[in-house]
Amino acid sequence: MNKIDKIIKAEGNQRSDAIRKLMSYLINPGRFSILVLGLRGTGKSHWIKEIQKNVDNIDCFTKTKTINSALTENFKIEQWERLFEEIDNGVLVIDDVEKLTVNSQNRLFEGISTDSHGNFGFNEKKYKIRIVFTSTYDIKSLRDTEEYLQHKFFDRISQFVVKFPSYKDANSTVWRDFTKSWNKMNFEDKNQLPGNELQTWLEKHSHEFHGHFRDLDKIAVNWHNYRLQGIEETEILSKVRIDFSELYHYPEHRTELSDTFHIDKSLKYDDNLKKFKKFYKEWAKIEFGSLKKAEKTVDVCSRTMERW
Repeated sequence: MNKIDKIIKAEGNQRSDAIRKLMSYLINPGRFSILVLGLRGTGKSHWIKEIQKNVDNIDCFTKTKTINSALTENFKIEQWERLFEEIDNGVLVIDDVEKLTVNSQNRLFEGISTDSHGNFGFNEKKYKIRIVFTSTYDIKSLRDTEEYLQHKFFDRISQFVVKFPSYKDANSTVWRDFTKSWNKMNFEDKNQLPGNELQTWLEKHSHEFHGHFRDLDKIAVNWHNYRLQGIEETEILSKVRIDFSELYHYPEHRTELSDTFHIDKSLKYDDNLKKFKKFYKEWAKIEFGSLKKAEKTVDVCSRTMERW
């Protein structure tokens, strides 16, 4: 049994499933590109490192380097080549893939194709790398338009895809997660874990924690700071709730498919019209909850939209 199996057991079902899926992708002998989705603070980068530390005998997994996509805007092929050489026999994590410019996507496209041995490279396929792309964006935003990623590039990087759940998806781990945040801080004085009142509030309002672990970290340090001021425990929760709501909560990041339709210039009118109708149908479902509910407002029969 891998050491990480014990760690995974302590997680909620949806997160455990995501971790196991990511682990299976990382140890896949083909070294295909991996796309890891999830909102800020859901543990994308954390679990890549945890798997690296706790899973034995993973080929090509001796080191990790993370780079933000926004920093590669002016990268030439030579710079990508040097990066590949630096991380040879390791894992290259490219964060926020949606920020890659078209030029960066074009340059990287050839380098991340593999030869029959699974090697990466530009002039020569010689680097043994596992490449992981991360994104906070919804899969539809990345896949269904070219607003962020070219279709050919998305296809190349999405051979394996895993999504880490948010607290909106599953909140059964929120108190356990807060305990981890609290213990991580290593408070020297007055370091007893807060009581049931905080746990109840966290579990009831976890859907508001758009920063996930980042929000929990802030709640932990602010709770402890109020303790150091000598404020009674019964008053701290009220103060933390107000501060969190008004001052330091992580903003909600909308990542779903936008309501903008992008014309494919390579297609003729009739084909673009078909794509638009399909897009409009999906938009109506999201906007109104169902096509039946949408038909009065959009003035199109739901059965007609179903056929699009």
